[in-house]
Order: sequence, then C-alpha cells, then structure tokens
Amino acid sequence: MRRSGMNKFARPRRDGFFLIVVLVVIAVATMAAYSFTDTMLAYDEASHLSSDQVQTQAAADSGIDAARVALAQPPLMRNEAGGIQSNPNLFQAINIVSAADGGRACNFTILAPGMDQTGRLGGVRYGLQNESARLNVNALMTLEKNSAAIMPALAMTGASSLDSGTTDAIASDNLAASLLLALPGMSAEVADCILDWLDEDDEVRPNGAEIEYYSTLPTPYKPTNGPIGSVEELLLVRGVTPSLMFGVDANRNGVVDASEQNQSGVDINSVASLGLAAYITVHGLESNRRSDGTPRIDINQDDVEALFDELSGVVENQDYATYLAAYRLYGVAASASAGGLAGLENAAGGGQSGGGDGGGGGKIPWTADAFESIDLSAGAAVKFSQMLDVIDSTLTIGQGGSQVTYTSPFTSDPLQMAAYMPLLMENFSTQDFETMPGRININDCPAELLLGLPLIDVETAQAIVEARSEPSDSENRQYETWPLVEGVVTVAQMRSLLPLVTAGGDVFRAQVVGYYETSAAATRVEAIIDATTVNPKVIHYRDLSHLGRGFDASILGIRNTPLE
Repeated sequence: MRRSGMNKFARPRRDGFFLIVVLVVIAVATMAAYSFTDTMLAYDEASHLSSDQVQTQAAADSGIDAARVALAQPPLMRNEAGGIQSNPNLFQAINIVSAADGGRACNFTILAPGMDQTGRLGGVRYGLQNESARLNVNALMTLEKNSAAIMPALAMTGASSLDSGTTDAIASDNLAASLLLALPGMSAEVADCILDWLDEDDEVRPNGAEIEYYSTLPTPYKPTNGPIGSVEELLLVRGVTPSLMFGVDANRNGVVDASEQNQSGVDINSVASLGLAAYITVHGLESNRRSDGTPRIDINQDDVEALFDELSGVVENQDYATYLAAYRLYGVAASASAGGLAGLENAAGGGQSGGGDGGGGGKIPWTADAFESIDLSAGAAVKFSQMLDVIDSTLTIGQGGSQVTYTSPFTSDPLQMAAYMPLLMENFSTQDFETMPGRININDCPAELLLGLPLIDVETAQAIVEARSEPSDSENRQYETWPLVEGVVTVAQMRSLLPLVTAGGDVFRAQVVGYYETSAAATRVEAIIDATTVNPKVIHYRDLSHLGRGFDASILGIRNTPLE
C-alpha cells in the first residue's frame, strides 16, 4: 500500500519532450541550410549575370574599336573592303567569344537606320551612319547669315520643295528656317524657338522665345545662345516635347517596333514617328582630303607657280592644267561670292565667269599652247569661289588689239563633265582648311532634308531621290556634283547647292549591340566617331542598355552556335 501511495504522487515521465526538441533543432538547422543555399544560389546567379554583363559590355566596346579601325582606313580602302554603309561581313555577328569547347558565343553587331527607295527611314542595315546624313543644327546660324547670298536663285525662280503651308520662312529668305521646317512634325513656332535658342542675341523672333520667357518658368534657365552640345538639349526649347523629339521610338533603336505601335499620340505611319532625333545632329564634320587620305590642293593659293607644279602632278590633260592656272591670272571675277560654312567661299550662283556661251564672238577654244607666253610670277588676280567656276567660263589675255579671249575646256557638255568632274572634285579645294561643319550628304540623307532645300523644286528633289536609289558604278556618284553630270539639275542649280550638300562627311554614328547568341544578356551602346584625324576618336558615348537590347537575335545574327 505504501508503494502504491508513493506511485500515486510521483511526477509523470516525459520521454517524448526530448524528441520534440531534437525535431525543432533539426528543422531550424534545415531552414538555415536551405536559406544559406538559396542565398549562395542567388549570389552565384548574380555573379553569372554580372559576368555576362561585363562580357557583353566588352563585346560592345570591341565593336566600337572595330568601327574605329575601319574608319582609320582612307575611303578608297574602305570601299575596296565592301564599304561601311552596309557590310554584314564586317559589322554583323562578329564573334568575340567562341562557342568552341562548350563555351557560349558572344558577338557584336553594328546597326544603322535603313532607307527605302523613296528615301524614307525604315528598317535597319549593318554598318555606320554618316552624321552628314543629318541636319547639323549648329551650322544653322552660319546658313542664316549667308541666306541672302546662297538663295538668289530662289528669288528669281520662286522654286521651293516646301509646300505652300511653310513658305513664311522662304519669303524672308531664311535658309535655316526653311531647312528646319522640312523636318517631320516641325512648325513655324518651334522652328523660331530653336533659332532663338541658337542665335547670339536676345531679340525674340515672331514665333520664338528668349530669356524673358525661360526666366518666368517655375525652374528658370537661360537659352544657350550658341552651339549646343547634344540634340537632347533642344528639349529645353519651348515647344520641343519628348514626343516631337523621339516620336514613338521609345527604345531609341531607330525603328518602330511592334510594342511601340500601340502607343498613342503619334501616327506610326507618318514620317514623324521616329521624331526629330532621327534627322538632326550636332556632330557633322567634313575633312578636306582626297579618297586616298592625302590633302586636297588649294586652288586659291597665292603662289601660282607652285600651284601649276601641283596641277601638273595630278592633271594629265595639259589643257585642263594650264587653264586652271591661267584662270587664276586672267579669269573674269565671279559675279557673287559669300562666306560659306567655316569661311568656305562657295557663292550661290557665283563663279559664273565670262559669257558662258562656250565659243563664238571671236572667242578661241583654250589649248595648252596659249600658256607658253604666260608669266606666272605676275601674281594671281582671281580666286575661285567654287570649282564649278571654270565651267563655260572665259579668260582674256593681252590688251588692246592683241587681246585674245579663250573659252574654257571645261564645258557643260554632259559627256565632258562626266569625264572631268571627278578630277576637279577629288583633287581641289577653294580653301586651305582641315575641317568644316558637315553639309547635308546628298547620297545618304532622308528625302525630307532634300525636300527642304529651297533651291530646287519638288520634282527635282524627287528626281534626285529616284536617281540615287538606282545602283550605279559611276565614279561621279562619289561626289556631290553627280546630279549635274546626270542631268538632274542645271549648272546654275548646282552652283547654288554646293554650299549646302556633300557626298562626304567624316563623322559616323555606330549603334553597337554586344550579346550572347543563347541568352538574353546584352549591352547596347551608341558611339559617335570623328574620323577627320588619322586616329579616329570617340567624341560621344552613350549606354542604351537600360532601354533594352533593341533588336531580336535573328536581326543581330546567330553564326557561331553549333547546331544540335
């Protein structure tokens, strides 16, 4: 009974408590291990992603270096290698990391906006974009100052490729405003505001805005009143909105993607869908060099004897060489001249020397024999305003009864022009300069810029667009005078166009994508490369990766991943 009573009051046994404690400890340890493993996996994935980003960044930078190497070659050598305009072999899916031995192929591709046969921007191509294919807004003030001299033909013919709704600027002979008004989505109000932002004074244009407007904004600021550093700076100008500047091209890849077609506010079928940014630049520049990279001969140098020595070295036809030298001594002065871009004296309509009838009236065709009696040490009396001065020109040697007038061997006959025009445009310059602000590239610019030239009518502008869309092996297509040679424009029109157009340009834009062929990792950058020097340099660099890869892998190119 005592034992029974003692059991009655004894503490019950708790053998299962320790099992619960063990289970809790195991669970906590398991969760800690799982958490640690998950963290390590996250760090490992982040490390791989970071590594991928570094690799694609390196691939994109390699693309920029490849573009610099290509631009370091003279234009003649570039063309022999397939050119830089559209060259998939040089710019599409160029392998940086090989897929061999189980690796992942990492490439770069360089893309630029494409253009259809009507001269409208659309699609992509593999190559670089010439900045001279855009309107250099920093050159607008120079154009405005020289409008009166560059546009005399407009006053005589009333010709304009702008429609009747944008003729206010033309009526005032303002070439800068005329070119701005040709841009998609541009209005007279915005054009005036942009010109007010660029000009040096604080005088408000009829539809413009100056400091008195910007100083009243909630966050006041001053207009630049001078050259701007980037086209995005124009977003500070009254009336320039993001939709006007960039259209619906939200990812800045130069095309309207399917995802962007659903955006409202801009008609995706209109030329304004890509915005002003696709048509303007601040970096256009031309160098004064021949296609082999050597400097052009200054036809206006003071020492005519030295000039003739240089002429004889590059001009095989002695009639041509002697006439060019004799023109400096006895040619009739140009009827008009004006300082063009960077002081380049390209007179619109100027340089038409002499009668221009090509013969008759006692005039004798020039031959090299007439040069034998000329004293080159007498000193130059006439300067070229442009190389077209010699076409159908005359020069008079002697005085009184011994006076003789000679007609130019450079006639306006189309067959003759086709033969001698490359000689003139390739080898000679009217100014001793190294670089000048880029004119509009007549071969590469969108049709809108050609239609904005008030010196030619709509039909002529369209004829230029149609002609350049046809493949041609003519050497003349390398020079801005090809519309004259092919009969699209007259000599007078070509003289007026020369201060505005070029077939060259030495600053290029590259949109480079570094990417893996088998993953979404990519880096997209935009670089602007100045090739006016022997060693091309990057003058503008922008990382666009935050806007996405921009292009499908099928467009970028898949060449190195082994097929399974």
